Amino acid sequence: MHRALAALIIATVINGGITLIASPGYAQTSPELTKKVLQMERDREKEFEDYFKEDLATVSKTADQTAAELSRLSAITGTGSALLYVIPRKTHLHLVLITPDGTPIVKDFYEVTDPLLFETAQRFHTSILRLNQAVTQETGQQLYDWIIKPYEQELKDARINLLLFCLGDGIKDLALPALSNNNKYLIESYAMARIPAFNLIETTYKPFESGTLLAMGASTFQDSTIPPLPGATKELNLLNQSLNAQRPNNWTVKRLENNNFTQGKINQQIASTPYSTLHISTHSQFRPGKADASYIQLWDQKLKLNALNTIAWRQSGADLIVLSSCQSALGDKDAANGFAGLALKAGIPSAIGTLWSINDKTTATLMKNFYQALPSSSTKAQALQSAQVAALRATNANIAERTPYYWAGFSLISTPW
Repeated sequence: MHRALAALIIATVINGGITLIASPGYAQTSPELTKKVLQMERDREKEFEDYFKEDLATVSKTADQTAAELSRLSAITGTGSALLYVIPRKTHLHLVLITPDGTPIVKDFYEVTDPLLFETAQRFHTSILRLNQAVTQETGQQLYDWIIKPYEQELKDARINLLLFCLGDGIKDLALPALSNNNKYLIESYAMARIPAFNLIETTYKPFESGTLLAMGASTFQDSTIPPLPGATKELNLLNQSLNAQRPNNWTVKRLENNNFTQGKINQQIASTPYSTLHISTHSQFRPGKADASYIQLWDQKLKLNALNTIAWRQSGADLIVLSSCQSALGDKDAANGFAGLALKAGIPSAIGTLWSINDKTTATLMKNFYQALPSSSTKAQALQSAQVAALRATNANIAERTPYYWAGFSLISTPW
């Protein structure tokens, strides 16, 4: 009700007459601030156009239009969605929050220089991979204090529970779910997604409908020098068993494995059958350098990122593509752009990827929980949140398997709805 009322014009009776008062949440953004937010969007767009070497979109949504879109989508999905830009600017950290109820809230922190921010982010990432919980908590709290704490009251007042992060160079690969405050992880408070730019994501909402999932991957490869990936078969087996066994049966799983996991056979399959989700379990790397340095390993070839659209993913009709065992080079601008641009290049509204290679067993379990949560969740972001929270609170896992290494690397990319 709060969000719906905030979108209305408030009628107040004064001296027997009616005066129309614009909701304070929709005060018009100043021309100067509008120009700055648009430029920030254009800068983000240009980063991805330069990386992929192609035109992507015309940035046209103003800050007020973005707030209106967030309000509309929040009302449709029953969520409170906000957009947070986190942009390192060498001498300071530049933050901009846009909520459904208000104009952009800009905050600059000159004590947070790029070297300090990047060094802290590096320590945070390394500590997660090394299962060093003490350093993860310390650095995760510091990053929370810089990025989230400045907006705690505004997020509470606007009843936000879904955050879209638009991250600048140097922190695009930040493991956002593991930021923490007083030993509580950020994912426990907010569903989330990372976006390349608001103007580059799909904002037409349709409820997710479970249907047919195309599960693809390879445990062995035509080139015998490529290390085998036995976890891929285990993951696809678990998805097949758990999703097909659901009652009522919401999912049908079809598989393309090993020597059937080729460009030609994928195109043939998605041309003949509509799919709601495409799931890929194989070696994949987002590497430094141009887009052709990054790839998804098919059975017989490396599908390079700049050639991702040689597979007609969009023809499948899928709303989501999942790359469950990918890895991004930490701190590298190009690798981070490739990861964040995955859905954009595939031409599908949403993608899920992993920032690092994750344990086979826990990946399969988390993915199973995600797919089981999807049909009853208002948004994809909330389904992933529930799967991640289940992982960190699992009572049947040992203590190590509840640490961020096993769940915080999963990221929803582009549209969270």
